[in-house]
This record gives sequence, C-alpha cells and structure tokens, in this order.
Amino acid sequence: MEKGLFQSILPKKEDILKELSEIKELLNSDKEAALERIKYVEQQCKILNFEKGIGFCNNLYGIYYHFKDLNEKALHHYFIADNILSKSEDWQDRILAKTNIGIIYSKLDQFENCLAIYKAVEKEIELQPQSMLHAQVYVNIDAVLIRMQDFENGYKYLKKAALIVEKFDNKFGIALCYSNSISYLIQLNEFESAKQYAEKAIKICKAHKFEQLLCSILLAKAKIYFGEKNYEFAILVSDDCLKQIENHFMDDFLLQDLLKLRMNIFEANANFSEALNEAKKYIVVRDRFNNNEKLKRINELQIQFETEKKETELKELKILQQKNLIEKAESELKAIKAQMNPHFIFNALNSIQELYTIGDKKMANEQMGNFAQLTRKILDVSGKQKVDLSEEIEILTKYLELESMRFENDFSYAIDLGENIDEEYLQIPPMLIQPYVENSIKHGLLHKKGHKNIHIYFELNQEETILKCIIDDNGIGRDASTEINKKRPQSHVSFSTSATEKRLQLLNQEKKVMIAVVFEDKMDETGNALGTRVTIQVPI
Repeated sequence: MEKGLFQSILPKKEDILKELSEIKELLNSDKEAALERIKYVEQQCKILNFEKGIGFCNNLYGIYYHFKDLNEKALHHYFIADNILSKSEDWQDRILAKTNIGIIYSKLDQFENCLAIYKAVEKEIELQPQSMLHAQVYVNIDAVLIRMQDFENGYKYLKKAALIVEKFDNKFGIALCYSNSISYLIQLNEFESAKQYAEKAIKICKAHKFEQLLCSILLAKAKIYFGEKNYEFAILVSDDCLKQIENHFMDDFLLQDLLKLRMNIFEANANFSEALNEAKKYIVVRDRFNNNEKLKRINELQIQFETEKKETELKELKILQQKNLIEKAESELKAIKAQMNPHFIFNALNSIQELYTIGDKKMANEQMGNFAQLTRKILDVSGKQKVDLSEEIEILTKYLELESMRFENDFSYAIDLGENIDEEYLQIPPMLIQPYVENSIKHGLLHKKGHKNIHIYFELNQEETILKCIIDDNGIGRDASTEINKKRPQSHVSFSTSATEKRLQLLNQEKKVMIAVVFEDKMDETGNALGTRVTIQVPI
C-alpha cells in the first residue's frame, strides 16, 4: 500500500519538463531559489530514471554557475548535459548544451573550439524550419568571428540573424543585433551611425529590463566616444557601465574589458594617476579570470569529456555495426525507389495522357518512351553502390524532361559540367542528386509565378578530391515554402525526403570525409527571395 502511494505522488515526465522550463525563467530573477528547485527535480528524475530530465537539470546547473562566473563548474555540467542530450531524437535537445559550451569557450578565448562547436550546431539546424534558435546561433558565430578579427564573415552571419529577429519581432534579438552592429561601425570609424544603433539598443534594453545586455551596449557606447576622442563622455558612459555591472551582473569577462578601456581613456587624456588605478584593477580581474589552475582544470574536463564521449560512441558503434549492415542495403533500395513516388508517376502519366488528348501523338510517344526508360534506369541502378556520373546525368535529364511537361512553356533547365570533369570516369552513389532537384521543383518552383529555371552544375575542387553538384533555382525560397507547408496537415511527411536523409546518414558512416549538403537562401539587397542554391559535395 505504501509503495503504491509513493508511486502515485511521483510526477509525470511531462510535468517535470514543464517545471524545468519554469526554473529556466526563475534563473533570471532568483538564482538561489532556482538552484534548490534544480536539485529537487534532479532527484525526481533519478528516481524515475528519466535520463533526458537529468540532462536538462545539468544544463540548468551550467547556466547557474555561468551566471556566477564559475566557468569550470559550468563546463562540467554542460559536458554531462551534452553527453546525455546529444542522443536525443529532438534536434533542439541535441544543440542545447553545445550552444552553452560554445559561449564558455568564447569567454575563455578558445575561439577555434568555440567555432567548431557552433558550426556543428549550425549544421544540425540548417534543415529545420527557421526559428529564433537559428538567429541565436548566427549571432553567437558572429560574436566569435568578430573576436577573431574576421569581420567580413562575421557580418554575413549578423545579417542573417537580423532578418530572423525582425521577422519574429524579438526585442532581445533586435537589441543584440544592434549591439553587434556597433562593433563593425567602430571598425569603419562610422561613429554617428554606431551611436544611433547604441541608443536604439539601450532604449529596448531599458524598456524590457535586459540588464546584462545593457552592460555590453554601454561598454560599446563608451568605445564609440573613445574612438571619437571624446574622453569626457567616454568616462561618463563607462561609469554607468561599471555601476550596471556591479549592481546587476558581476562578470569578470565584461569587467576586464571595461577596465582596460577606462585605463586607455585616462591614459589618452593624460590622467596618468587614474590610468594606473584602472590598470591595477584590470590586472586583478584579469588574473582572477585567467587563473592558471582554473584553466588547467577546464582543459582536463574537456579531455575527460572527449574521452568519455569517444568510449561511449565506440560501444554504441559495435552494437550498431551488425544492425547497419542489414539496414544499409534495405535503406539504400528504399531511398532509391522512393524517388519514383506515386505523385510523380501520376503527374507524368497524366501529362502524357493530355498530349494524346490534344492530338500530339509524336510528343506523347516520345515522353512515354522517356518515362519507360527512366523507370527501367532507376530499377537498374537500385542494386548498385556506385554509378558513373554519366548515368546519374541521364536519369536527371529524363526526370526533368518529364517534370517540364506540367509547366508548359515557362520552365527551363540546364545541366553543365566543369572542364576537368570526366563523366564516364567519376562515380557517385546512384540517385543521389535527384531528390534535391525534386525538392527545388516541388518547394521552390511549383508555386512561383512567371518563368521557372533550374540549373545543375558539376565541378571538381582544386585538389580534384571533391565533386560538387550545385543545384540553383529561381523559386520562391525556403521561407515562403515553409509558410505554405505550415498550412498542410501535420501528418504530411515526405517519405522520399526522410528516406534520403536516412540514406545520407548511412553513406557517411565510418567515413573520414563525408558527403555534405549545404543550403543557401539567395536574396536581393532588400532581403527578397531570389531562389535557393543547394551544394552537394561528394568525396571521390
């Protein structure tokens, strides 16, 4: 009886997830109360053997210690969280702790490690519907690239983030993008524009009480005045920034940047006694932040994390290897045959029937021949691991010929090869390109008004180790396509797409150089969609 009563009062997993979400909000206002709740929820998760919940708890521990400026403890818990959550089927779970690890690496000036983490996260999210998470990742990458002095690439990521935060009208994101823009404007000595962005950002931060972000923007504003050699205003603003840090967010990383700036301002203004005082404070904070023992422990944690991760992966790999040998052959066949989906067959036959109806028997017979040859060709390659590039191009040509029938006269396509391509010599997995061409037509061109065009271009990299296939369309773009797809029933999932993704994962298993697919949204200067470019990189 007692056991049954105990079980009945245990929370459900969905209740735990809801409480964890509430704790995350509480961390912003009452950190110590939040910590006690994390400990309690973690115990419940352990009793329930709720591994994902334990992962979320460790991520929240990491946030708590990050707020406390205890980077070593924060990383310890983020690593535990990532080991657990990276196995989740939900992509948002998989990137959660990684993003936070990247932030710590950035604070510790470990830029290469930080960028590697963020690039892994970027790859994880690139196929997902656009959201504020995308903006967060792009802003984080931008911040790292700024500190690496790579302003050109950093600004590209900032522009991508700015488009998203404006679209979702996210005030914090808008203020953050304004703040990051200031760094670029200071580099260009465009101080008036920088001040305008600073004022806009400060206004948003004060209205919404973004205290931590306000610290960063006040620091940026002080740098603007310093750049203008307006030392009086630079000191006044830096005073405000110092008060803000002391009252709301004691962060050694931000504080040492501010103290260094104040030291430079006083020195430039020939106030050497104050410059010396700030220099002494700066050294204390810098040494506290860069404590050798802390850094040594952080590096040890990183090595331990990577070692444990690899050991876990090796164990899992041994279990999966036997299963994958059988699954790979089945998935290869399913993925290839999935391209001949019922919708395509119906559309092709319906278009051919229309040609017969209007009396164009010659064209109808020609297209029926194309359809029969395409079907035969797909069945022929379905059992092969590799085919000549010429065969893949033949399949693409016949496929595009048939698809062009439903667009009448406002559709054109081209398939071109680089000068150093030998299509009879190069080999690739069969039907690798066609699914992405199908997506361009289905999601990009089908809903476009006016002339529709798709250009497929094959080229080798300079070392002739990678074959690139670039699929370029002038369709409506992925954002517009996503909006259209939202109106469809939630149960509508393309089997062809899921089979292709699964196949790509299997093809990349145990490969040092993997097949990569990169999506690029083409836009004009005002942010209007000009189509989509997909680049498929195949090791040869």
